Amino acid sequence: MSICFVKSSCEASAGIAVSQRKVRQISDPIQRILIQLHKMIYITQLPPALNHNFKRRAIERFKKSLFCPQSNPSNLKVEIKKLLQGSPELIESIFISTDCQFLCHSLGGNSIVPEDKAGNTCNYQEGLTYEQMQTMIEEVLVENGYYSVTSNRNLSYPWGSKNVLAARR
Repeated sequence: MSICFVKSSCEASAGIAVSQRKVRQISDPIQRILIQLHKMIYITQLPPALNHNFKRRAIERFKKSLFCPQSNPSNLKVEIKKLLQGSPELIESIFISTDCQFLCHSLGGNSIVPEDKAGNTCNYQEGLTYEQMQTMIEEVLVENGYYSVTSNRNLSYPWGSKNVLAARR
């Protein structure tokens, strides 16, 4: 790129032209993190469910663990990133494992939860993975009309989970 100081020599190259085929939308990682936090806060502010809802309780506990006194902004970023990527790692949280044990106990010691909408069974005895948590978050959002409130929210599904949820129906 050259810089022109003489008006007559610059008139021919006054701008930069970029083909529309070469331009793409940039993914803002901060926006993705904020959208995920917004979803979790939305869920935790829903009116109480009439019956015990393991998904909502696990999401609430996960959100609390992200903002507990032992947590920090760096940890928050790492945890949300794993959640957005749908990591198969287990979530290391006392809150989550306590709820998983409660769920197993409430099912009479059976660690297998009844089949989900897709016919898959889930074993929560060892804990939850980030992938399972992300799926729970999206299911609770859909069940509570989060995406039907405004069309702008339809753009915020992470890693194709909208397609995953659509396939389950």
